[in-house]
Amino acid sequence: MSASPLDYHYKIALRLKLRQSSGDAFQDFFSTVMEKGHGDDFVRVRPFGQKGDKGCDGYLQSSGQLFACYGAVNGDKGKVDYLIGKMDDDFAKAKSHLSGIVKEWHMVHNLVDGLPVEAINKLDEFKKANPGIAFGFVGLEGIEGRIAQLSSVIVAELLGPQATNKDAQAMQPAELQSLINGIISGVAARVPASGAITPVPSDKLEANNLPNHWHQMIENGWNNAYFVAEYFGRHHNPLIGEHIASLFRERYQYLRAQAITPEGIMDSLYEFVAGIGTVPPARQVAAQALLAHLFESCDIFENITAGAGAGA
Repeated sequence: MSASPLDYHYKIALRLKLRQSSGDAFQDFFSTVMEKGHGDDFVRVRPFGQKGDKGCDGYLQSSGQLFACYGAVNGDKGKVDYLIGKMDDDFAKAKSHLSGIVKEWHMVHNLVDGLPVEAINKLDEFKKANPGIAFGFVGLEGIEGRIAQLSSVIVAELLGPQATNKDAQAMQPAELQSLINGIISGVAARVPASGAITPVPSDKLEANNLPNHWHQMIENGWNNAYFVAEYFGRHHNPLIGEHIASLFRERYQYLRAQAITPEGIMDSLYEFVAGIGTVPPARQVAAQALLAHLFESCDIFENITAGAGAGA
């Protein structure tokens, strides 16, 4: 067993996994994580016919922990009333039908950018009204901590294979071409926006409050970013690099306008480049190089001279 922190590839893969998993898929993923860590001590629960699940989506027998899962579509944090209503409904059912076995009640969620304050107030209401039960949330950090306790083999089963240094040193031109062609197909008819593409300051990562795992992703991607520049330089369309830079500038501005966190913006841009689902190592390396090139060469995120951090 390993308790070491997850590698930056896995941190990013987990965030994307949670954003992409909603409803039953999210509950199933969390249950699998718990089974891998606790074996038969964790009981996976599902509804049987009209009897339902009594507000219980999983139960850890040794500690009396009951879990209720909320998997929002695309990590949507806008449905506050629905979340609060689900908390009320799930806990009421658990208290009515499972009061004899519940020592702790936890709301498990996929809102990787944070919970609304209304959810905190609701949990506080539960605590005050039920002093004999412990309450809590399980979100990104809690799920990541549970996965970090597992073996590297199981982590790979849960989050997909991880690109190694050997993969990074064997950059696949065909994979890079595939990624770029996917972007080209959506922007081939676009006219690039005006404005020079200027070099990025060396401390742009810090200026935009990006977390350490994104520092590592971008910094390591710089080792292969020259492949991207060379590809654009050889391309039959001399404006293709500017077309793609323009697309990413606009996409960044759109995400930033929604007050998404810098980390959330990078998640979205990586998903846009690499695609949805498990990303093979060769594609991880190509996506990492392309994102590093775009981060450095086009106007996504803020330069220090602009005097602002992204998504703050």
